Amino acid sequence: MVLASLSLLLALHARLAQLLRRIREAQCQSEGAHSSALCSTGRLSQQAEAATPLVARLRRVWLTEIKPDFLPEVESDPLLSPPSEEALDRTLSRFVRAEAAAAATADETLRKAAARLRRTAAFRREYAVRDFYRRGMARALFMHATNAGACVYFADYGLRDRKGEVVIVGRTSLMVDDTAEGHKPADEVLPATHLRAALFVIERAAALIRTHGSMILDLSPYPAEAMRGRSRYWDSDGWVDDTAALLEGRVPSPSVGPHLPSHATLATGLPVLKEALRLMVDHYPEMLHRVWFYKPSLVFRAIFNIFRLWVPPKTREKFVLVREGEEHLHFLSRDPSDEQGCAPEELPPELGGTGEPLDGDRFLLRALTRYDED
Repeated sequence: MVLASLSLLLALHARLAQLLRRIREAQCQSEGAHSSALCSTGRLSQQAEAATPLVARLRRVWLTEIKPDFLPEVESDPLLSPPSEEALDRTLSRFVRAEAAAAATADETLRKAAARLRRTAAFRREYAVRDFYRRGMARALFMHATNAGACVYFADYGLRDRKGEVVIVGRTSLMVDDTAEGHKPADEVLPATHLRAALFVIERAAALIRTHGSMILDLSPYPAEAMRGRSRYWDSDGWVDDTAALLEGRVPSPSVGPHLPSHATLATGLPVLKEALRLMVDHYPEMLHRVWFYKPSLVFRAIFNIFRLWVPPKTREKFVLVREGEEHLHFLSRDPSDEQGCAPEELPPELGGTGEPLDGDRFLLRALTRYDED
């Protein structure tokens, strides 16, 4: 009887949440172009986004005033020169939404969105973001034999939510646990190579996301049992220890460049996290609906209260701490009619589902295969 009542309550909760989302979507679509930015945490329809006058105005500014300054390279940029106007408008709408909430007028929104778009185009040229789409680039960036100290712990290995959107998955202990079996100096994070590999993951996800993607970061301890007798996945092609680059303030060797000059002298730890957040907020606005931090420890909660202040309030709202047992309230969707979250059979058991296991760090090797097959 208790189980039946609990099941009924969960079903009613899911139905109510779905109804509230639909009401919010209807409000978003009826409030007009400028106020639609306030609905960015809901699911705004692609058609409504593409139809907003501000997006159309930003498109004209992009095509006539900004893009010509970045020719000819920008013509082959997958995000800024996609094959259809609809795809371009999806990208531009994110820039509009990112500025609209804090702008007093539509003209101010347009001016700020255009300025951010220009900065992003300049960054993408300097950072050679187009190279991220070259075949074999994922392996070159992830493996320590070619990109020393990259320590990539998150990627798109194929998990999708019920809307078909990208869900990036990471396990932070793969990078930060220096007490793990077999840990060696070459497993230490080197900022320049780590940031370039991390931006590769974000960029490739951005190219696939239609409205909003999401990220689940597993903060649980190092998966010692699954990793027993295994070396780190990033050693599959061998490894190079160039931790001396940290002391010498230079880019590691070998590495896959180019790198931003400031990344060569960046300290490890929170400065790397702060720079990663800056790059995402500045150049990939409104890309993620949520970043779920799963199984946070007390230490992480203290750190969380620091780094969440490094991003704008609107972005801050997307960072969510999730305790074990609360998966169904956030990223686990048991109701097939609920469009939020992942189906249990898709989600790995390490994250509360029944799907294929992450298997230590081997889910990252699966991600490599996906990237280099695309």
